[in-house]
Amino acid sequence: MSIKVRQARASRRGIYLQDAELQETVFQPGETFGYLIDPKARTVVILPEASRRHTVSKRNYKDTTRPVLDIRSRDALMVLRDTEFWRVTIERERIIIEGVNAKSQQRLKDGEVLDLVALCEARAQVTVGASRGMLEQAVGAEQLRFFENIDPRRPALDYATRLPLLMDSLYSGAGLLDAGFVNAGFTIAYAVEKDPDAVATYRANLGDHVEQADIRAVPSERFRSPVMCGGSPCQGMSASNRRTNYLHNPNNALVLAYIEAVKSNPECKIFVLENVPQILSIGNGAFRDEIFASLSDFTISAGVLDAADFWTPQHRRRAFFIGSKIGRIDLPQPTVTRARTVREAWMGLTDQTPNQADVSEAKPITLERMAHVPPGGNVHDIPPALRPKGTHSDMYRRLVWDEPAPTMVHPRKALLTHPEHNRVISVREVARLMDVPDSFVFNGRSLDSRQQQVANGVPIRLATAIANQVAHAIHQWTIRQAHRTSLAI
Repeated sequence: MSIKVRQARASRRGIYLQDAELQETVFQPGETFGYLIDPKARTVVILPEASRRHTVSKRNYKDTTRPVLDIRSRDALMVLRDTEFWRVTIERERIIIEGVNAKSQQRLKDGEVLDLVALCEARAQVTVGASRGMLEQAVGAEQLRFFENIDPRRPALDYATRLPLLMDSLYSGAGLLDAGFVNAGFTIAYAVEKDPDAVATYRANLGDHVEQADIRAVPSERFRSPVMCGGSPCQGMSASNRRTNYLHNPNNALVLAYIEAVKSNPECKIFVLENVPQILSIGNGAFRDEIFASLSDFTISAGVLDAADFWTPQHRRRAFFIGSKIGRIDLPQPTVTRARTVREAWMGLTDQTPNQADVSEAKPITLERMAHVPPGGNVHDIPPALRPKGTHSDMYRRLVWDEPAPTMVHPRKALLTHPEHNRVISVREVARLMDVPDSFVFNGRSLDSRQQQVANGVPIRLATAIANQVAHAIHQWTIRQAHRTSLAI
C-alpha cells in the first residue's frame, strides 16, 4: 500500500530521498538496506536488508530528524539512464524508483481519454505486474478492451493478464495475512472464513469479497486465482499418537482441505501455507513430507520465520510453505538487525484510539497476582500461596517497554500484562504489536471474539515480506516470458 507517489527529475549524481513520509516506513536512521535492480523494467527497488552495506542516514529538520537514503551506485543509475523522470513510490516496506519518459507522465482530467498506445510504448516493461482489475481501475474497462485489440503481440500486457497479482484467501480470519498481500499490490479476488465475527472485521476493513463459509463446503470452482494463500488450523500434532498419515488425521482435516482446494484450482501457480512451526518437525518431518508429496507438482520452499526479524515488535515464529510452478520462491530473509520495541509500537496511543477501550476487567485476585510479576516475568514470579493452577510460562507474562513482546496469544486467557500497569493489555495494544494500523478496526459481538481475532492473525509486516517475495517472483517470471515471446515474434 503506497504512502506516497511522486515524480522526480532524473539525476546522474545519485538517488537521494529525504521525503517526510519516510518516517512512516521501516527505513529509519541507522537501519540498513539493499536494492534490487531490474534493467529491463528500468526499476530500482529499495528493501530493508540485514547487511551493513548501506545505512539510512539522517537529517535534522526543524524539530524533527528525517531519514535520508543516498544511493550513488553506478549500477542503479545505469538502469535509470535515458529517462526524463523518475516515478518514486514510497511504501512501508519498500521504495520503488522507475525510469519513465515525459509522454507517460500525462495527468488525466475528468473525462480525458488516455493515449494507451503512447503509455505502452513508454512503460510497457514497467506495467507487466498489473492485474486486469488494476488496469480496469486505472483506465476503465472500455479503454482496456480497446487496448487489447491494438496489437495482440504485445508481450507485456499479454503476460500481465495471464498471471496477475490476484489471490484467493482461505481461512482468512480477520484479514491480517491478506492485508500484507494488499500492501504488496495484490488484489484479493475471493476470501472464505467460517467465523462470523472475523468476517465482519474482514468485510469492514478489506472488502465484500469475503464469504462466511466452511471451506469444505465451498465449490471447487470458486477458486480460480493464480495465487492461493491461507493459514489452516492444525491440531493433530501429537507425535506419540501418529507418526505417519498426518494429513488424514481427523484433527488435520482443515490442512487437507486447503491442499485439496489448491489441487482443484487449475489456475493456481503459487500457494502460500502458514502454520505453527511444529508442522515442519513433528514426526521427524513426516507431516512436512506428506505436504510436499501431496503437492509434488509445485517446487516448495519451507521454513520458520520470526516476525521480529521483519520489524514487528513481537517475537512470533511461524512456519511457511511457498509452492510455485514458475520457479522456486525462497522465503524472505530478515530485513532488520534490531528488533522493534513495545514502547515504539505503542507511541501515540490514546483512550480514543479504536479498540483501545477493549480491555478485560481483572478480578481482585488477578490484580494481586499481577502486582508480584516484574517486567519480563511470568506466573512463576507469583508467590506459591497466590499462584493459580495453570503455571504455563505464557501465563501472566508482563511485557517489557524496551524489548519486543513475546508471542501474542489471547490476552485475557493468558493474562498478558501491561509493562507497568496491573491490567490485561487491550485489543489495540495487541494489534499494534501485530503491525495493524489504527484505521483497521476489529469488530465482533463480544470482547472475547475481538481478542481472539487479533491473536489469531499473522503480523502484517511478516505477511508483507512474504507477499513481496511472491510478487517479485511473478514480476521476474513475467519479464522472462515477455522476453521469450518478443524473441519469437
